[in-house]
Amino acid sequence: MSKTKSPKAAESSPPLTAKEPTKQELQRHMEETRESLAHTVEQLKDTVTTQVETVKESVSGVLDFRQQFQNEPLVWSLGALSAGFALGYTLGFAHQTTHGSKSRSKVAAFADGIVDELSTVGQSFLMPALTTKIKELFGFDFSELLEELAGAKKQSKRTTRPKKLAAKSASRKTAKKR
Repeated sequence: MSKTKSPKAAESSPPLTAKEPTKQELQRHMEETRESLAHTVEQLKDTVTTQVETVKESVSGVLDFRQQFQNEPLVWSLGALSAGFALGYTLGFAHQTTHGSKSRSKVAAFADGIVDELSTVGQSFLMPALTTKIKELFGFDFSELLEELAGAKKQSKRTTRPKKLAAKSASRKTAKKR
């Protein structure tokens, strides 16, 4: 009898046409993959370095406020003016609301102290410089304008209070008659 292969044995043996890569081919393929990975990593490194430099330049440009102020003086001046107005208005409101009350909180005392200090600094350092610059640029004396406004405000307060009192007394008289 002759030996014949069973169908199961034929299926488990590898086909004769499929060729397994040799050791040299595997090494060459590994070397190509290694070079490809090194090239990709180098490209990523260059990209990240470029992006880091770009971000560094933009951040340093923003953080250098002197240069930014020279580029856009009007925007920075208006921003400082707005911030000063907001702070002054807030402190003034806190000062005004606590000014008439008998018991003063620590916050109110702090606000009063800040208002007093800022007023002193403003009157002694800022106002003379500001008045000089406004006179140079626009041709009028800013301190005189402020004094006129303050005088007009005092006069309007004096004239409005008697009218209010007269109106209250007139309304009381009419209420008593009824």
